[in-house]
Amino acid sequence: MYDLESEKVKNFLKEEKVKRVAVQLPAGLRPHLIEITETLGEAGVEAVVLADSCYGACDIADLKAKESGCDALIQYGHADMGLKTRVPTLYVEAHINIDPIEAVGSALKELEGSSWGLATTVQHIHQLPHVQKFLKENKIEAVIGGPGPRAEYPGQVLGCDWGCAKTVADKVDCILYIGTGRFHPLGISLATGKKVIAVNPVSKEFEKFDSDSGKFLEGRKAMLKRASVAEDFGVVTSSKPGQKRLKLARKIVEELRQDGLNAELMVAEEISPESIADYQVDALVCAACPRIPIDDADRFDIPILTPFEVRAMRGKADIEKYEMDEVRAEDV
Repeated sequence: MYDLESEKVKNFLKEEKVKRVAVQLPAGLRPHLIEITETLGEAGVEAVVLADSCYGACDIADLKAKESGCDALIQYGHADMGLKTRVPTLYVEAHINIDPIEAVGSALKELEGSSWGLATTVQHIHQLPHVQKFLKENKIEAVIGGPGPRAEYPGQVLGCDWGCAKTVADKVDCILYIGTGRFHPLGISLATGKKVIAVNPVSKEFEKFDSDSGKFLEGRKAMLKRASVAEDFGVVTSSKPGQKRLKLARKIVEELRQDGLNAELMVAEEISPESIADYQVDALVCAACPRIPIDDADRFDIPILTPFEVRAMRGKADIEKYEMDEVRAEDV
């Protein structure tokens, strides 16, 4: 199902004269480890698997690769985010070779008579022009927005960058998302205020997401209410290269202290219930990966807010006009 680009990998290893290479794999690609290491073995290169988390190109383990005596690093499943690395690094995007047209066709009646922006993750990015052509053949206007500041390609969304969808939001009626999962289409809907139809190329099914996203918003309001009675806050950022938003974290700490609350700056490589369990804080604010307070909220015993939500708690933003968190250069 995945294109692991074995020839590209071998050429990279040859050009960089690599003897030992570090390998990073996200959870979904770990079952393909043997296939990947066989390719490296064929190239005469020793593989060192970095078995910690790998959430994205923001989570690049170049320092661990160097400390492990590796000449280079290969990260699978993500596109280059432009981060500087200490060793030569190759990103293998692992495109999914499933034609999405059948799935898009199942949603065709929902698309007729309106204009659509197209968005997807890197696994399906190569298929967007194909989808755009199919829609135009069916007299449906389809627009692919330029990449946001962290994305590599037009039409590519990240959990911290909704730029491609936002750039076309005022030109289209709705957004068509190609891919699996609910986080990205929900994020697109909230970031643009547009209806989103998410088409799953694997299951051939589609789901609608409306910009009011009532259930989501009610859940976040409940989280905000819990945090509003807290007195001691931990403002946590990550040491992962692409998630370290120290300026933002320090700013939030200052603002909370100005409001008469206790706030401490915290840095953790992996932000989890276990990493903060022994600290006596009543609530967390996450200035790291924007997905953590949304996708992982249920794992924490205490409320965990996004930077936008803490502004809303302080009366500086309207929770009804919800904003998804995005990583910006000025916050790093």
